[in-house]
Amino acid sequence: MFTALTTQLLTALINCASKPLRFCILCVVMHLALTAPVNATAQTLTSNVQHAFFGNWIIDTPEHITLLQLNRDLSYLYIKLNHLTPHQSVAEWGRLAIAPNGVRFMASYTSDPHQDLASMHLSYPMHQITLTGSRNALLLNIDTNADSTTDKHYRYHRQINHPIYRVWHQLSTPALTSLILLNNGYYATVHINLHQDPQTDGHFTHLQWGQFELLAQQLHLAPLFNSHPQRKSTLPGIIQSVAYFPNSQQLALWLNKDKRNLANHLLLFKQ
Repeated sequence: MFTALTTQLLTALINCASKPLRFCILCVVMHLALTAPVNATAQTLTSNVQHAFFGNWIIDTPEHITLLQLNRDLSYLYIKLNHLTPHQSVAEWGRLAIAPNGVRFMASYTSDPHQDLASMHLSYPMHQITLTGSRNALLLNIDTNADSTTDKHYRYHRQINHPIYRVWHQLSTPALTSLILLNNGYYATVHINLHQDPQTDGHFTHLQWGQFELLAQQLHLAPLFNSHPQRKSTLPGIIQSVAYFPNSQQLALWLNKDKRNLANHLLLFKQ
């Protein structure tokens, strides 16, 4: 295709060689405009499809709380807090592929490969799973019978913005630490080993969740589930002080009362 376009462009230049310079430039610009739409249209379509999906989406029922964060870099974070069977709770981090005819979740790290979002691709190909989004709702649709009719729907609602109750990340090497504070009083912490040597520290994904209270700028955490009982969250049960900086979209957590000691505080970023 590239060779064909190049040949056509050279032909256009040869044909206008005897014409004024202004006319030649106009010919080249018009030629490029006519030969480019195929790729441009596909890129624009993908961009428009993705635009409605970015953000934090939540399903909140008495049985489970499910959060799906879709980021502009096409990474995603999926967390399911299962009230009835806590051991089936899961945290998953990966990449997202969105096309007009389907969507695919590709997990890079997960706490349970049998319960994660990516595992459904074992049963349903990419074209059988689609996303449809609006300003306040996101539908994950599945065509379970491959008959071009979606018969299973998961309806997510956009998480309401709050100065503190959001999804926060500490993006560092070699780990990803996330703190999720939900409006309904539940929290989750996720810790993912990204590059450690598995011989010394396995590539595990640690999920802890429970309930929290924010009282007088102190964050009180009450764990209800821990995916690795032998490992504890790096956050203490009571975080001595919480500070939100709207200009930089940062959340600072002081782990003890000494705010002068920068080694004892954690900076998290909204993503």
